[in-house]
Amino acid sequence: MFSPVPSLRLILSLGFAVAAAGAAGGQETITFNEHIRPILADNCFACHGADAGHRKAKLRLDQGAEALAVRDGIRAFAPGNLAESEAWQRILSDDPDA
Repeated sequence: MFSPVPSLRLILSLGFAVAAAGAAGGQETITFNEHIRPILADNCFACHGADAGHRKAKLRLDQGAEALAVRDGIRAFAPGNLAESEAWQRILSDDPDA
């Protein structure tokens, strides 16, 4: 799903951290379109966007409902639960195929 490029990991990690901090602090409501979608647009849509011909793993991340959907018991993004978010697990992974 994600390339193991350190800068990409940093960007996505920061995005998750901002989302988690906002949710935990009760400050600003984190929304897919305003906070998460721009990060994914810059880093993920080339392989997981609208173009079905280039989409990998049949995973579409440019639509909130698809990014949050449970597929085969796995969720790419589980709001408020990093342990259940496959994207987060792949960001942390040292596996080059993750």
